[in-house]
Amino acid sequence: MYMYKATAGIWCTLSFFIVAGSIIAFFTPFWLVAPNNAADNVTVSDKNFIDAGELTVDAHAACGMMSYCVPYTYHPLNDSFLFSKDAHMQRCPLYTNFDDIPTIFGKVSAVMFAAGCVILLISWIFSAISLCYGYLCDVSTYLLISVVQLFCLIINGVAILLWTLSWDQTDFKCVGEGYCGTLSQFDTGRCEMGWAFLLGLASTGSILLAVFVGCLSFFLQKQKDES
Repeated sequence: MYMYKATAGIWCTLSFFIVAGSIIAFFTPFWLVAPNNAADNVTVSDKNFIDAGELTVDAHAACGMMSYCVPYTYHPLNDSFLFSKDAHMQRCPLYTNFDDIPTIFGKVSAVMFAAGCVILLISWIFSAISLCYGYLCDVSTYLLISVVQLFCLIINGVAILLWTLSWDQTDFKCVGEGYCGTLSQFDTGRCEMGWAFLLGLASTGSILLAVFVGCLSFFLQKQKDES
C-alpha cells in the first residue's frame, strides 16, 4: 500500500548521489588528464618534502570545467619552501574569476553545469521533503521534481557537450606541450578522460534513472490515492 514511500526513498538516495557526483566533478580538474611526465624530474626541494612525508606529488597536468593543474615541470611545488600544505592548490587552482575560464564554450558550459548542480541540489531537498509530504500545492512532488530533474539532464548534458567543443580552441588550457598536445573536438590527443569526466557523465546519465524512479513513485502514489 505504501510502496511509493519505498521507491521515494530510493529516489531520494539516488538524487543525493547524483548531486554529490555532479558537484565533485564540477570543481575537480581531472576531466582531461595528461601523462605524468615528471616522475624523473622532481626538484630537490620537493624531494625533501616527499622524504619527510609532508608532500605527495601528483604530477599530472589536467583540465576541468572550473579548475586545472599546471604541468609539474612548469610549476614545481615547493621551490620557495613556503608552502607544503596547500601545494596542490598552488598547482591546481580554481578559476576564481569568470574571465579566466578559457573559450566561450568553456564559459557557457561552466554556467550551465553550475546551474544544473544548483537545481539538482534544490530538487534533492524537495525529494527528501516528499518522503513526508507527497503533494506540493496540490501537485505531486514526485512528478514535479522528476520534470525538473529531466530539465537538469538536458542542461548538464549540453554543458558537457559544449565543453568538449572547446578542445580545439587555441586558448583551451590543455592545448600544447606538457598538456595534451594537439586537441580536436572529441579527440583527446595525448590525454585521457579522467575520473572526474567519467563521474560527470555518470552523474548526468543517472538523472534519467532518477526520473524513472520518480515517475514510478508518482504512479504508485496515484494508485494508492485511488484505492
